[in-house]
Amino acid sequence: MIGTWKGKYKYNLKQNSKFNNKDVQFLLEITEFDGERFIGTVQDDDPEFGTKGQGIIEGKLNGDHIEFIKQMPVRTMLLKNGKKIEAKNKKHHPIYYTGTSNMKDSFSGQWKIKAGISFTNMLLYISFGTKGTWEITKIK
Repeated sequence: MIGTWKGKYKYNLKQNSKFNNKDVQFLLEITEFDGERFIGTVQDDDPEFGTKGQGIIEGKLNGDHIEFIKQMPVRTMLLKNGKKIEAKNKKHHPIYYTGTSNMKDSFSGQWKIKAGISFTNMLLYISFGTKGTWEITKIK
């Protein structure tokens, strides 16, 4: 598990948006693995469609099942009109990833951000949750 993984994720939005089904590339660096639990860093490669900054991941591997939480440093929200709002002074809500191994050094699955309420730029936002698909492949 330790090493560099190249991945991509897609949004699965109900509304018509430029974000819907858009591939967002990212790099994931797993720095510690004890045979079950792992930690590392993650960075989206697309500032327009992804989340800015270097995030952290914490997860576990159980057989061919993987799950991890991605925590990004900049809160990013998508509005129904397709616009993106960033709150640089607030952390992003946790992003939950689950999946399975497709083959050696490759995983894919689903991700989700749970529904919630947040204040950004003095405005109240209600999120009904966001979800999508993802995949990663080890590159070194």
